[in-house]
Amino acid sequence: MHSDMTQRIKELLDAGFSAVSALGEEIPHRVSSGDFEWATLLGAELARRVAHEGAKSPEHRFLLDRLQTALAATADRQSLRVLMCVPSTLRTGEPARTRAERRLAQMVALGHRPVDIVPVVYGEQLGTAASDEFRACLLQELVLAGVAVPEHPLLQSFGEALVAEEHPLAPLPLHLLPPERALLRPQHAPHDRTWALPPATVAKHSDRPPLCVSPEMRRRTVAVDPAETTVPEVAEAMTAAVRHWLQDSNGMVAAQEFWSASPVSPDDFAAVSERLPLTAWPMGEARPLLYSAASDRVLQVLLTTAVRSPAYGTGMFGAYGRLAAWRSLGGLVGAAPDAPISHTAMLVEQAHWFIADPSSDWFHQVAWDLAVAALRPGGQEIAVLTATDTD
Repeated sequence: MHSDMTQRIKELLDAGFSAVSALGEEIPHRVSSGDFEWATLLGAELARRVAHEGAKSPEHRFLLDRLQTALAATADRQSLRVLMCVPSTLRTGEPARTRAERRLAQMVALGHRPVDIVPVVYGEQLGTAASDEFRACLLQELVLAGVAVPEHPLLQSFGEALVAEEHPLAPLPLHLLPPERALLRPQHAPHDRTWALPPATVAKHSDRPPLCVSPEMRRRTVAVDPAETTVPEVAEAMTAAVRHWLQDSNGMVAAQEFWSASPVSPDDFAAVSERLPLTAWPMGEARPLLYSAASDRVLQVLLTTAVRSPAYGTGMFGAYGRLAAWRSLGGLVGAAPDAPISHTAMLVEQAHWFIADPSSDWFHQVAWDLAVAALRPGGQEIAVLTATDTD
């Protein structure tokens, strides 16, 4: 029976584009009906072709994507086992594998229950897709989904092993921090609920009114004269969440720091911001509408920016998107590069946050615009991150 089914799959894979397209349409129906034996054989044949032929054709990539998507969306332990035994990518090279593992981790976290994920992915010795890097990404995707890691000893021990190995994701806590409170899953949410993220350009969608600058505010801040003090290393940290806009697309980024001898009151920030020599708003141009923002709103904006794709290229997905968002937050609040993220989170909560409407000619104003400002604890330091991208 297996040999007949395998032979039929081989014939379809060799029969040309129309047959492959029909096979692609068949995949979700087979998987959703629980035909995991057929899915296993298809995955094994794709893996065989990768190993022996290099399988670089778009048809094979199309089928692998369809198979992964169907298996990831079917909340069943056997579908998860099959998924772990198909190749994570048909492309060669480390960047392709890295992207495939991050994408697969996000799909699994969104489509499967922790009660199935933990014993299968962290408790069983599985196939090609279940690398330690995939598991590390999946662990953080589960944290973002609100999973209580201490309730799963296998997850907890794997996270501790990442710390011992100094894995890049090891600095991320295994629980959501206070500025991430908006990511918490509602109590009775379905298992496949995604963590809702607002668009990166959120000023126009703010539930708070824009800040108005009064004559009294200008009088109170007349002696405030902020000077730019941008440090390249800090600016680089601030841009972590938008780095892919620069590397993979047509993005422009400006990260700036300012210092004032006189502390700035949060209530007067809008008046002071009018006098900042900002790259995105050259002096003499109309200043943007400015909104106050909660820390969790700013984190959502940065996480959205990191996770989602720019005009060209791909996003960072959840695990490394979370890491990039916290690096940007660390730069914005002036945290030391080696500071624990828990310390950065404390500074984030103590800072005052603002989001600006990206209305100047510097911004492309297509779909990828970002303008965030932080008044750091103490009121003497200001950091501003602006970014834009276009297709």
